[in-house]
Amino acid sequence: MFSKILVPLDGSELAECVLPYVDLLTAGHEEVKITFLYVIQPLDVPLGDASYKKHIETDAKYAAEEYLNKLVSKARYRDIAAGKVITGKVADTIVDYAARNKIDLIVMATHGRSGASRWLYGSIAEKVIHATNVPVWLVKADTGGKTDHTKGKKLSVVVPLDGSELAESVLKYLKELSRQLVKNKIEATLIRVCEVFASPMSYPPPMSMNWEEYRDYETRRCEEICRHYLDKVQENLDDADFKIRVELPEGNPAEVLIEYANKNLVDLIIMSTHGRTGISKWAFGSIAEKVLRGARCPILLIRAK
Repeated sequence: MFSKILVPLDGSELAECVLPYVDLLTAGHEEVKITFLYVIQPLDVPLGDASYKKHIETDAKYAAEEYLNKLVSKARYRDIAAGKVITGKVADTIVDYAARNKIDLIVMATHGRSGASRWLYGSIAEKVIHATNVPVWLVKADTGGKTDHTKGKKLSVVVPLDGSELAESVLKYLKELSRQLVKNKIEATLIRVCEVFASPMSYPPPMSMNWEEYRDYETRRCEEICRHYLDKVQENLDDADFKIRVELPEGNPAEVLIEYANKNLVDLIIMSTHGRTGISKWAFGSIAEKVLRGARCPILLIRAK
């Protein structure tokens, strides 16, 4: 279970798009604790007066504390949440706090802006993803508010797999999430993209089939391998308390995943930031990065060990 959840905020409504997801994760669990973290970046004025700098930072800290106190005082957070204000580099502070306090999950927006701080995919969120070993639940601020977070709603969760044990490491988190979301039922879709190689400039002359026949043969073989693999994974999840289906699309993995998630209004993608098999690769900087940029739904990233 994600018992200790860290939620970085910057005082903006955009960053608060994560709160409905935090509510889903905590509903029915008094033992789950939330820390709302507000990081104040040090004022960079090399030639400025030291007393002026201290005055500005003090005012910023006071405003941050007031903001968090107001949030924590809300009925749904009163007994399970605490606010923390720290001055420092935003991404470094988030990563360090999560490590020192043994946080189970970081939930943050990939965009949000306020006066002195900024959450932008490509900067803060990307740095956190690269540096932390803690699972990170990322919500795009420009789409988070459009998602139906109703308690009791069935949640469509997609799990991309590539045949490797590293990619499969996310399955335990899928089970944990199902147990944690007591107010919602999960419907999981396991996807393995059949990656048939592109047409080469030439192929060995002795081959007894033309290129189209050879590609059809490879496509069938790929589908057979992927189907056998997913059936085995599904069989190993027989004890799961949620509905499971499998999909075997063909094409470029990132493009297929993005199209599937957006077209089917998926609520969450759970994927590893590393995993590799013969012709497929899930790694931050390639597949995962492209999916992060293209998919409109939240993504739970798990650092494979």
